[in-house]
Amino acid sequence: MTREQEARDDRAKRKPGRPVRRPREAHTSDRILEAAVDLFSRQGFDATPVRRIAAEAGITEGAVYRHFSGKDEILDRILAYAEERIFTPFPFETMENADGCSLFGSLLAPLPEAIAADPYLVKISRIVYMEMLRNGRIREYLKKRYIERGDDFTEQLFSQAMERGAIRSCDPRALARVFNAFRTEWAFQTYILAGEEPVDPEDAGASLEPVIRFFDQFLGPADGARPVPDETTR
Repeated sequence: MTREQEARDDRAKRKPGRPVRRPREAHTSDRILEAAVDLFSRQGFDATPVRRIAAEAGITEGAVYRHFSGKDEILDRILAYAEERIFTPFPFETMENADGCSLFGSLLAPLPEAIAADPYLVKISRIVYMEMLRNGRIREYLKKRYIERGDDFTEQLFSQAMERGAIRSCDPRALARVFNAFRTEWAFQTYILAGEEPVDPEDAGASLEPVIRFFDQFLGPADGARPVPDETTR
């Protein structure tokens, strides 16, 4: 059988109007979300109608509504994705780095490469900053799901580190707030204020080095102290 005959037979087996999905072709819902992130980050949530998202994704407006009830659900999915990506790579194992990196270095040094690996995080951050004053849902997300959850998570991490002697004792809540405030300010200056200009991960990493040294100098374990091994991470 020739290739042409095989192709004709393959087309005959397909249902009309149902194109075969290529192995590397993004699912329609993913294309919708990617298009929405691009548009929301450039022109804002309110200024982006569903039909514009559909056009950007290369589908019909009706196809968007077959996957999402509207822009609000699309926004919810985008924020849920960002929350998962922000907190998933923030494990307690980083308290004891195999390469001998300090706790603060373990938490800060990987950020540039992690952000470079997922550029949509920067675009989503831009959406949050753009919309937080006029969109109550985004403002609530920023307050409850990012700031407060981030402080709770980091406070727990620092508390465990203090118990093990990995860092000096202090108020873990206050330290969490200071540390996360720096991370937020660094990300804003490095990525949001850069606009569409690409950010070199090496340059971004270099800007973190003096801050890591600062945290290590004032909050690292006392001279000669050795952190107590964490049995749960063995």
